[in-house]
Amino acid sequence: MTVKLPAPGRLHAALQACHPAGLPDWLTATSPRCGTAAPAVQLDDDQAEELADLAALVLWECQQAEGDTDPFTRVFAAVCEEVLTLLHPALS
Repeated sequence: MTVKLPAPGRLHAALQACHPAGLPDWLTATSPRCGTAAPAVQLDDDQAEELADLAALVLWECQQAEGDTDPFTRVFAAVCEEVLTLLHPALS
């Protein structure tokens, strides 16, 4: 599957913030270095599922912080929702 990830810089920041121990090597290798646009990424089924799981966990964490005044909570939740919709459109 080839996907063009939405807002790759924000996505990487969201994933890194909630998974500070580190992201999978394949994901780190495909992430932009400066928060700008990134090319489409070729994902196998396992990578797509792993990315969906990581994004779902970040989204859940953001939803638990409802009422939080941190501006990143809303930004991170939005980009994770976009990724989940992209990877699993039938479930959205």
